[in-house]
Amino acid sequence: MQSKPKIMILGTFHMGSTSDMIEVEKDSMLSIQRQKEIEEVLGYLKKFEPTKIALEVEKKKNGLINEEYTRYLKGDYQLQEDEIDQIGYRLAKELGHQDVYAVDWMEQGARQRGIGEVAEWTKEHQPALYEEIFEPFYQLDNTTSGKSVKELLLYHNQSEIIGQTHRSYVNMARIKEAEQYVGMDWLIWWYQRNLILFSNLSDLAVSPDERILFIVGGSHVKIIENFAKESGLFECVPVQSYLK
Repeated sequence: MQSKPKIMILGTFHMGSTSDMIEVEKDSMLSIQRQKEIEEVLGYLKKFEPTKIALEVEKKKNGLINEEYTRYLKGDYQLQEDEIDQIGYRLAKELGHQDVYAVDWMEQGARQRGIGEVAEWTKEHQPALYEEIFEPFYQLDNTTSGKSVKELLLYHNQSEIIGQTHRSYVNMARIKEAEQYVGMDWLIWWYQRNLILFSNLSDLAVSPDERILFIVGGSHVKIIENFAKESGLFECVPVQSYLK
């Protein structure tokens, strides 16, 4: 059986500021203790031996992040608090990589409403469905208090957590009134974005020996994993195989 490129999708909480609907309450990832914990996580991830590190950054900014990364290699760039820098850049440097890879897409595309608008409409017009779909987001453990970075990452990569989040997104297709498909006004864009992410990741798989680490917000894990498996292109490697 011919070997396939391997991909490990590391779902993260956003370590820096974010415009996401639900934001994690967190302490500074730049503290001495958090920096030690991040270094510990990097040690585990290095064992996967990634050949390429893909980041949740718009592909059109690939040149910009590689300028930053090159400056970092030269000691001329101060790392920011987010996971792009703290995990992506640091791990790439420790592995001796010359480049990192931006694979995201955030254009208008098929989007007709934002997810916040969909949530508000559902709360007003279909409160029972709102509870079923959106309440699980608020039930996630969205604080970093008392947990190490490794514990936080393991939490956000639990099959139950990523499965629950994915179910909520899929069920947004049920948000509608007669033939006004309100949930689909955003959900089509979510699938469009993640299919483009998958397409850009597939460009990195230039040989069966590739071992791609994709660092992305936890809500993307299940849908990207589904596309990777269903395509037949990748062998998916669970984070828990290395982050123990």
